[in-house]
Amino acid sequence: MGAALLVVHLTQAASAQMHEAASDTLQLESVLDELYSSPQLRAMRLGAGALGAEADAADAWPDPSVSFAVQPLPIYTARGAQRSQLRLEQMLPWPGTLSRRRAVAESVTRIADAMVEVDAADLVLEATEAYIYLARIQAVETVLRSYSIRLGAFAEAAAVRYEVGRGPQAAILRLQLEAGGIEARLLPLDAQRQLAVSTLARLLDRPELESASVSIAPIEFPATADSVVAAALRLRPEVAVLDASAGHAEAAISLAERAFYPQIGANLTYFDIAAGDIPANADGRNALAIGLSVKVPLDRSSRRANLDAARLRAAQISAEQEALETAIITSVDAHLHHAHHEFEALQLYRTRLLPQAETTVESTLAGYTTGQADFLTLLDAERARFELQIAEAEAETRYLIAAAHLARALGLPSIYDLALLP
Repeated sequence: MGAALLVVHLTQAASAQMHEAASDTLQLESVLDELYSSPQLRAMRLGAGALGAEADAADAWPDPSVSFAVQPLPIYTARGAQRSQLRLEQMLPWPGTLSRRRAVAESVTRIADAMVEVDAADLVLEATEAYIYLARIQAVETVLRSYSIRLGAFAEAAAVRYEVGRGPQAAILRLQLEAGGIEARLLPLDAQRQLAVSTLARLLDRPELESASVSIAPIEFPATADSVVAAALRLRPEVAVLDASAGHAEAAISLAERAFYPQIGANLTYFDIAAGDIPANADGRNALAIGLSVKVPLDRSSRRANLDAARLRAAQISAEQEALETAIITSVDAHLHHAHHEFEALQLYRTRLLPQAETTVESTLAGYTTGQADFLTLLDAERARFELQIAEAEAETRYLIAAAHLARALGLPSIYDLALLP
């Protein structure tokens, strides 16, 4: 009787779980879309935009200078006393200087834009990890609650057999111990969920965000590192940062070279001469002078030091580019092998271990109903399946985290973009 009752309860428990009402699911794609418009990234883009606005003024001409002089001790001319002078001067940078200043400023803007993408990629990885941990918590809770329901069915069947004198009290005590273990496993999940939700709430600027159901579709990834390294060297935002930095260094060298050339100034001077008694044959009048001035770069040592510093920064960036290429190649290979390893472990649980555990439970349950297996043997088989289900959820989490880090190493905006690579 107890065995038949157990079979009925297990069937009802499985049916109830299949028909649970699905809650609203928070999709990873919507999380990442919302992240890209978050205040944190918006502030970064505004900062880069401010640098772009400053670059628009980098090639502006120097302001002209106006001077006015009054002569308390007049100079007498043929027409009369010279009272004052009005001078207008405009400095003329050496040809090409202004365009190079603008190139330097624009390269700074490109660096800032690329840095925004680096920060965005890091935030995407952080948000994806938080989402994956939520999925793990959800999967583990599902397994725990399913096991708890099945233990409840076991407990009722064990109580019936014990009452009729056909079951040992040890079975009931073992079930109580198992139930306590489930409660102990459920307790830390709430804290873990709160941490993951708080991370998403901070990244998305949604302090009101509460726990929600999450769902991650199966992730595909390329088979070999050789097929995707070229894509990583093209897509990684750090590559764009160093490319922009290299452009900045080249523009800075060119601008430093222009500092050795003189600056030319064009000026116009008006002489105000007062009217006075003059001889009839005098033809003096107000005077106008046009002139040029030259600002001679005599301090060659400081200019040479600035040029040397610019060349050293260019060499530094070149070395950083070589180091980054090596880092990308090795990290892609490492993350790809890690993802493959975790995928193989996950497949081992799904294709071999869990099916074997399911078969063992079914076989033991059949033996229990016919009296060929005792209750504790059935409980051990059920617990073995439960532990494998927990291990499978953990393996899936490790696999998804590995996929997220692989996507970051490749410079992809989402783990789902792994399927788009060759």
